[in-house]
Amino acid sequence: MDAAASTVPASVRNNGFYLGMSVAIAATVIGGFGSFALRGFVDVGRVPYWVHVHGAVFVSWTLLFVMQNAFAHRGSMALHRRMGWVAVGLATAMVPLGVVTACMAVVLNRVPPFFTPTIFLALSALELIAFITLLTGAIRLRRSTEWHRRLMLCAMVAIIGPAFGRLLPMPLLGPWGGLAVMSGQMLFVAAGVVHDLASRGRVHPAYAVGAAVILVEGLAVPILAATPPIVWLASALAG
Repeated sequence: MDAAASTVPASVRNNGFYLGMSVAIAATVIGGFGSFALRGFVDVGRVPYWVHVHGAVFVSWTLLFVMQNAFAHRGSMALHRRMGWVAVGLATAMVPLGVVTACMAVVLNRVPPFFTPTIFLALSALELIAFITLLTGAIRLRRSTEWHRRLMLCAMVAIIGPAFGRLLPMPLLGPWGGLAVMSGQMLFVAAGVVHDLASRGRVHPAYAVGAAVILVEGLAVPILAATPPIVWLASALAG
């Protein structure tokens, strides 16, 4: 090992697990939305332009998430930090794009068939809140590698619910669909917990934070969907 490599902390050099997790998450996202289109559930040619923009930004974020883990895995931390600000820019664009796309889906009656408009709006809102919460924590704690990479992983997991919704047989799951999606998300968190136990002998508290946020995100969807503001918004947009 050369001198430069020897100066890289073990916590950075030995994080192939996080690279593998980022690839698995990217495969879930691309596989979910890609298979949905290939099965004929969406006419790509007739999709509004803002949906394409939203999709392009989200895919770019997903691929950058993989790249960032690859940079960290090989110890290229200077490049990782520079690209981190690109990631912040993409994340900043994802939030308003997510809001516009969700609202316009209701306006144009393009809500996925396994969601009601109220559930779709509630899910979109809670997903963005969970993402912002975990991402903000990860950015604030970026100098603490152990917190940063776990919160980034959980932030990514928080926004892949729609991908699971397109992979799972949602019409057959009925009222259990939301729980199934959340369970799929929690599998990624569980993998992180198992890895911590195997590699450190204990679970880092970042996973408790991430799991709590993701559980609240999933369990609160039907509650928020039934509130007067969401019911009114869904009706106003559809009308």
